[in-house]
Amino acid sequence: MSFQKSQRLLRQLNELIDGSVDNFNESIPKLQTGIFRRIQLLLKDLDIRRGNIRSTVKNLRKISKLKREIQRAVLNKKYLKQVSTFSKSFEKVAELQTQYFATLEAGFELPALVKELKKTSITAMTEGLTKAGIRANVAEKAAELVKRNITEGASFGDLLDEMRTFLTKTDTGAGALTRHAHVLTTDALNGFAREYNQIVSDDLDFKWFIYTGSLVDESRDFCRALVKKKWIHISEFGEVTKGNISGKKISLQGLKPNTDAGNFRSLAGGFQCNHIVSPVNEEFVPEEIREKFAD
Repeated sequence: MSFQKSQRLLRQLNELIDGSVDNFNESIPKLQTGIFRRIQLLLKDLDIRRGNIRSTVKNLRKISKLKREIQRAVLNKKYLKQVSTFSKSFEKVAELQTQYFATLEAGFELPALVKELKKTSITAMTEGLTKAGIRANVAEKAAELVKRNITEGASFGDLLDEMRTFLTKTDTGAGALTRHAHVLTTDALNGFAREYNQIVSDDLDFKWFIYTGSLVDESRDFCRALVKKKWIHISEFGEVTKGNISGKKISLQGLKPNTDAGNFRSLAGGFQCNHIVSPVNEEFVPEEIREKFAD
């Protein structure tokens, strides 16, 4: 098969993943604003004296209701439908990758292990974006914020400002749900694609890989260096994960602490990395690069 066809499929894969993540996350800021408005009304029920929140048992008991309201506000029908739609992206990713491997290996079929990986990946993603994930990353943290302000007898105005900063987009950064959802969707879909690659490349004993994915303003030095390098031989994984790339020492900031030669194909550039380490046929690699690794 042609190098051009395989590269076209890789571009489509990267675009599919980036587009799926963006489509899911574009409505989150509006949802966050709605959550804050609902919580703002609940907070007005707190017992306040001279502008300060009273440190009372009655006030503390209202925290449980606040947590329930946050979960109820997030997990509405529209949001749950978005989660369901996003889950279908895993099937599309698997289809594209299967097409890609068919250009490298005649008669290639989706491995049974990847089918199971897809199921577990969707389950983990769904749990993270719904009850368990929202409770731990948004509701519980908002509740702790309120509890601290109550016990400290903070001013009501300060509590509202802090809650606004936590829940919505402000000059200090994105809201809690945006941060959580973007990290989870990016890592879930890219992680699935990378693990698919690792399973197949191990099974078919690929030796050459290409580092693909778009670069953005926030891209790490590690990813920039590997996109520029492009071709990676499996024997280089150990040095690459130590930051030794193309004769330069590259920062490992942002990589997961346990990244090594064995899991590099699954972890790539770390948290929120939108790059994939894809196997390629040896004949696709420029001859002058192949010669450096000839037996």
